[in-house]
Amino acid sequence: MTPTSGESILSSLTIGASVEEVTKVSEWLEGIAEQDGWPASLRFGLELALEEAVVNVIDYGFEGSTETPLIRVEYFRLPDHKVAVRIVDNGVAFDPTAARQPDLADSVEEAGIGGHGIRLMRHFLSEIAYARVGGHNQLTLIAGLKPSE
Repeated sequence: MTPTSGESILSSLTIGASVEEVTKVSEWLEGIAEQDGWPASLRFGLELALEEAVVNVIDYGFEGSTETPLIRVEYFRLPDHKVAVRIVDNGVAFDPTAARQPDLADSVEEAGIGGHGIRLMRHFLSEIAYARVGGHNQLTLIAGLKPSE
């Protein structure tokens, strides 16, 4: 269940396309987590997934683009104790949910660097959704409370 036009953005943050800006995203999400009283596991997983996604947008999203980079992060609450963070950027079209994941290596020595971000995100999130709307990538990360929380 991704946010629809009927869902209200409760908070948003616009950042530049610089790795230094990732700290602002983490602090923004930390403030929301504290305000809404998220359990540590939800906060950790969503922050890790969000940082991974934002860094990828910064590192790869604007290669070959002539647009002035725009990255906005939006926060929503969803039914069934779920929260969503959507990353909106005007970079080149890219659907990370359709990207091929590298095979798991048999050992650490055989493991390649890179390409495992989506696998990591899927581990911590209940849903990941992508859409290209009006020339903008929209990647939505959804996490929910576990029944024991």
